[in-house]
Amino acid sequence: MARAPEEIAYLRAVLAASTVAADALLAMEHVAELLAPERSATLAAEVEGRCVASLARARDALAATPPPAELAAFDEIFAAAFQHTHECVTLFSGFPRAAAPERIPRILAALHHHAQAQEHFYVVRLLLPPFRDYWTADEPSAAGDSGASQAPLLRVGAGGDHGGFAVYVPEQYDAARAWPLIVALHGGAGNGRDFLWTWVRAAKARGYLVVAPTAVGSTWAEHDAPGLLEILDWLAQRFRVATERVLLTGLSDGATFTLVYGLAHRERFRALAPLCGVFHPINVANGNVARARGVPIYLVHGARDFLFPVAYAHLTRDVLTEAGADLCYRELPDLSHTYPRSENDAILSWFEAHCARTAS
Repeated sequence: MARAPEEIAYLRAVLAASTVAADALLAMEHVAELLAPERSATLAAEVEGRCVASLARARDALAATPPPAELAAFDEIFAAAFQHTHECVTLFSGFPRAAAPERIPRILAALHHHAQAQEHFYVVRLLLPPFRDYWTADEPSAAGDSGASQAPLLRVGAGGDHGGFAVYVPEQYDAARAWPLIVALHGGAGNGRDFLWTWVRAAKARGYLVVAPTAVGSTWAEHDAPGLLEILDWLAQRFRVATERVLLTGLSDGATFTLVYGLAHRERFRALAPLCGVFHPINVANGNVARARGVPIYLVHGARDFLFPVAYAHLTRDVLTEAGADLCYRELPDLSHTYPRSENDAILSWFEAHCARTAS
């Protein structure tokens, strides 16, 4: 059956819009890793020049071509994804012109919209050529060509001792074997639903479950530990988790408490990968320093970190080394206080090598 001219026009507008949206999200992914006070304005100008005009043209084309009724459900998701992309670029590219107190909130809001755009585009990625391989190519699912019975993205609200959590389940998940798990802790004032997207591409490519919890308060604290263990139990009841291959990682405050929780509960976490955090005094008071002996730890810090200067990382490195931890220390010369997503593959390669040595 021939398509109506109106439907063809709409689909062309969607294809063009998804192309520029994918480019904008990749651009923001790149600048997010380079963010630092001394270069943020330059990065904002780069994003403005690369993305603003093309997104505006795509938005106008979409507005001029309403979807046919049979594509209304698709359009609802696509329109939300595109709007998040537009908000992300608008907020970030315009932050240097905002009043000083509004600049950091605008950058944080842009990163939130970046994560939400990915969440929405992921749902319809197979229908959009620019997004089919954006994360990585989909492998055949355990349920065959009709698709996996398990949805890849799950969200659970707050309950018990936890503040809720988001889960990624690989499309090829099959309960016939056990699957490794990444537990990813967001930074201060963040949330698990957004932070999940720092790990989806690497987890999808390598076949990992990912859970990204949300702290009960504005950031992590000692009282979040029982909730984190509840989440692990919840996952183990529903998925076949390789309990001997659980990696705990986190950014900033999430990194700080990766060490607090991970050392206190060595029986639940195979290895730890804290990024851009500090060594909390809690670790001395609760006996974690003694527990660090032999624990595989991949410690990452930025030489340009303005919030936790690199001297804090040197202190953490020295304390853990003296305690006998199996430490890999990575100091990234261009990294400030932000998440280095490009380090994920190296973290997983290191983790898998440790797991293989233990199993042999």
